[in-house]
Amino acid sequence: MRLHRLLGIIMLLDARGVMKSADLAKILETSERTIYRDMNILCEAGIPICSVPGPTGGFSFVENYKVNSNILDRQDIMNILLSSMGIRPERNTEMEQQIKNTIIKLENSVSEEHRKEIINAKEKFFVDSDPWWGRESGNKNVDIIKKSVIDLRKLKITYRKYDGETSERIIRPYGIVIKNLQWYVVAFCETKKDIRTFKCNRIESIEVINENFIMPCGFSLENFWEKNKEQFVNQSLSNEVYNAYPVKIKFFEKMEALLNGFSILSQNEIEGYEICDVDMISFETACNMLFTLSDRLEVIEPVEVREYIIRKAQKILNLYKP
Repeated sequence: MRLHRLLGIIMLLDARGVMKSADLAKILETSERTIYRDMNILCEAGIPICSVPGPTGGFSFVENYKVNSNILDRQDIMNILLSSMGIRPERNTEMEQQIKNTIIKLENSVSEEHRKEIINAKEKFFVDSDPWWGRESGNKNVDIIKKSVIDLRKLKITYRKYDGETSERIIRPYGIVIKNLQWYVVAFCETKKDIRTFKCNRIESIEVINENFIMPCGFSLENFWEKNKEQFVNQSLSNEVYNAYPVKIKFFEKMEALLNGFSILSQNEIEGYEICDVDMISFETACNMLFTLSDRLEVIEPVEVREYIIRKAQKILNLYKP
């Protein structure tokens, strides 16, 4: 990851001249402190970088130093292809930094006028892939899986099923499918002797085996996915139920205005009140959301959320005792 970030710094300085540490940190999505550390590494490696103080200053190459960094290689072409297919890399992965470097190379290859247009456009569009509620489920192994798919290299994985059971598998990764920002690897499982679909964020450990495999003649990733999608969607839905965090709530007013956006698992009216089971995603989300509404609803289950609200309310009462 650091290597690709260092390359990104070199190409940005080559393309844009003088750049402030804050601007480098923003583009490369890191801290200014990290940028300063990276600059020391580059200088120690013999890259002629100088620092100019003042409001118009920043980091730059010494005068007349240029880097031929605008030549696209095989990996750059692959990154452009994946981006054109709508495949966005996970945050803080090698693939993310590679794509940033490819974009910088493309900037270097056009005229100064067009380069300014590209930079201007990048500053006016932003994609936030984080969910509104809960936490983003990261795929820390996607770089390894992507490389193994391209290199036809076997993988040894520890896989966790939806019910929590784990098992070791040797798989031959045939391809990757991304749906609703979730990554899946379609692979031949040597344990089950069949082609299976594995959700990438359920892979708890992964190891590249020094053994290649041969793709079966005529295999189509798209055809396999379409053929097995209905079965897989049903399985995924059952997985989501397992992963849900249901909270039974008594509402004292219309619930739609209180918890808009959460999934309602069941809804009943008892003694004039609405009693609903709501998927609150996680214990943390339930506590954070429901405590702020605790004067307008009552948590019935689970006990841990109910007790959390009682404890926090008691602490507040103690603070405001006369």
